[in-house]
Amino acid sequence: MRSIASCNFDTCPVAASPYGYPPSAAAEVIFLLIHIGSILACMLYTVYVAERNKWLEFSIPVSIAALFEAIGYAVRLGSSVNPWNVGLYAGSTAFLTVAPAFVSAAIYFTIPEAIKIIGVEHSLINVAHYPRLIWIDVFGFVLQLIGIIVAFSDISVNTGLGHNSKIGSPIIAAGAAVQALSLIIFLVLFGIVLLRAAMANSRFGYTTFHPIHGFVPMAYRFKFFVAMLLVSAICLFGRNLYQTIVLGGGLDSWNAKNQALFAGLDSLLVAEAVAGLVVAHPVRFLQDGLEKRVGSRDGTSMVEDPRVSQYYILGESHSQTRPTRPGRSYQPYQRGSTPWSSTSRFFEA
Repeated sequence: MRSIASCNFDTCPVAASPYGYPPSAAAEVIFLLIHIGSILACMLYTVYVAERNKWLEFSIPVSIAALFEAIGYAVRLGSSVNPWNVGLYAGSTAFLTVAPAFVSAAIYFTIPEAIKIIGVEHSLINVAHYPRLIWIDVFGFVLQLIGIIVAFSDISVNTGLGHNSKIGSPIIAAGAAVQALSLIIFLVLFGIVLLRAAMANSRFGYTTFHPIHGFVPMAYRFKFFVAMLLVSAICLFGRNLYQTIVLGGGLDSWNAKNQALFAGLDSLLVAEAVAGLVVAHPVRFLQDGLEKRVGSRDGTSMVEDPRVSQYYILGESHSQTRPTRPGRSYQPYQRGSTPWSSTSRFFEA
C-alpha cells in the first residue's frame, strides 16, 4: 500500500486523504481573518474602550475561542496544499472542535446582567445560577478532549487515521451532545424570560421597575445585544448538533468528509456566533446595565431619551406609593398584577 506521506495531487486521489477533500484556501483565509479580527476587536474593547468594567469574563473566553478557531483555520490553510498530512488534520480538527465551548461560556457569564435589565422577576431561576451551565459545558469539553486523544492516538504519517478513530469519534460526538444540551436549557430559560417580559411590556408598557430610573423603555442597542446573544446561542446549538451527527458516524464517514457541510454547519455558524458577540460587545451594548456611570466619558446608559428619571427620582420622595408612568392611569399596586423588580423593595408598603 502506498504511503500517503509521499502523496501529491498528481500521484494520489484526494479522497484518500484524512480530509477526503482539499480544504479551500479561500474559505480558510476568510474564516481566519474573521477570527483574527474578533481577537483584535475584543482587545480594543477591553483595553481602550472599557472604563471600570473591563468585561474580562466575556472578552477572555471569546478571545480564546477566536484564537483556537484562527489556529485551526491556519492549519487547514496549510492543509490546502497537502491534505494528506495527517498531523495537520489532527491539529485543525482538535482546535476547531473545542473552541465553541468558550463562546458558550461567555454567553453564560454575560446573561445575568442582561436579565437584570429586562427584569429578574421574569426568570424561572435565580440569575446567579445561569453561569452554572458552564459546568455542563465543562463536562462536554472533557469528553471532547478524551475523544480527541483517543481518536488520534494511533495516527500514522503513512496510513493516516488508525482504528482508534472509530472509538474516539463517538466520544467527541457525546461531548458535543452534552454542550448542545446546555444550550437547549439556556435557550428555554432565556426564552421564557423574553416571553414574560414581552407580555408585561404589551400589557403595562414596560418590562420591570428599576429604582434608579423608574419605568425604563429598552434601548435599541440593548435589544440588539439580546438578539445577538440569541443568534449566537442558536448558531452554537446548530453546530453542536451537526458535530453530534457527523462524528457519531465516524471521522471517515461521508458526512465528515463533506466540505460543504463543514463550511455551512460548522465554520459559518461558529464565525457568526463569535463575530455577532464581538460586534455586540457588552462594553458598548450593556455597560453598567441601567445605572449611569459616574465620571464616564460618554455617560451613556441602556435607556432611551427622554429618561424616565424625570418622572420619578429615587431619593426625592419617600412616598410608599408606587409612581405612575405618564400617560397611564394609576392603579394601586397589587402583587401579581404588574411586573415588580426584586430591586423595588423601597416602594413596598
